[in-house]
Amino acid sequence: MVSAIASASSAIAALNARISVSPVASAWQRRASWSGYARALQLQSAEVDEIDLFSWGCGLQIAGRARQSTTLDMFDRFEEWSTALADRDQLNWRGRVPADRADQRDAKQHPHLIQAFERVRLHARTDSTILPWLGLPFALRDLGLSAAPLPSLAGGVKAFRLKGTPGPDDWHAAISSLGAAARTSLERLDHLERQRRDALRAVAAEYRPGALIRLFALLQHRPLVSPQGISKMLGMSVAGASKLLERAVNADMLVEITARRSWRQFLTPDLAAEFGFITRPVGRPRSEPPPLPPTRDLGETFDAFDQEMAAIDALLAGIGQRSAS
Repeated sequence: MVSAIASASSAIAALNARISVSPVASAWQRRASWSGYARALQLQSAEVDEIDLFSWGCGLQIAGRARQSTTLDMFDRFEEWSTALADRDQLNWRGRVPADRADQRDAKQHPHLIQAFERVRLHARTDSTILPWLGLPFALRDLGLSAAPLPSLAGGVKAFRLKGTPGPDDWHAAISSLGAAARTSLERLDHLERQRRDALRAVAAEYRPGALIRLFALLQHRPLVSPQGISKMLGMSVAGASKLLERAVNADMLVEITARRSWRQFLTPDLAAEFGFITRPVGRPRSEPPPLPPTRDLGETFDAFDQEMAAIDALLAGIGQRSAS
């Protein structure tokens, strides 16, 4: 148990330190919220996989995946949670959590990680909704384990709700799963940052990059795309969007996950491998090319890419707010 606590705490600390200075923090936050919400839905016994949340978040039904039930809105709490994650008021979420109880005060003699899970456990015993599982990132933040809520760390174990007194195995499972989630989040942050660097290299290598900059910036926030979606987002014809996506495939920035001529769908290579659409590469990871030599043109490309990322982030946030209202 001590080893599991130390390992999970170390992984959370590393993720917290990295995300605070990452140039892709906003894009990671959006993807991490899909991952965390998927885990919370699974604890509610919903028949959903993580890829289904990415599909929902990107607004694209993946071919071959079963459609979600229309009689029950599994995502009804997502916008509320997403808004709370971005709220700088640390008291915002605490109004949803039960008041401090004697057994919760007794937990203060334990490590902070155990205290965070104890908050989730007590909340889950009095609230049968998804909210207790979504509250773990806020508990970790409140106890100083992270500077801000890390949405991919939502979760817990079903025993917190079903058992009056969870056993050591239940606590160990909760801590181990949290550590695994933090390590997976770090790996995905690595992939996202490398994707940004690869995108900049691909743009710099193009004689006329055109809309590639906007597409690569969009892929940071929406890794699952189709020609029809790109056509709407970037204001071009479907044929033009298809050609643009082919250029991204040739630059190893996308892989096609459908085998058909119409309604094609594309996913970033890291997630395509993780979700089983392509075979994971074996052996040592491919070495990264050396950094490009600094030039004025390259600096302008970096600036243009970051500006496009910020613009798309604002655009997607606006779409989310309109959908919520």
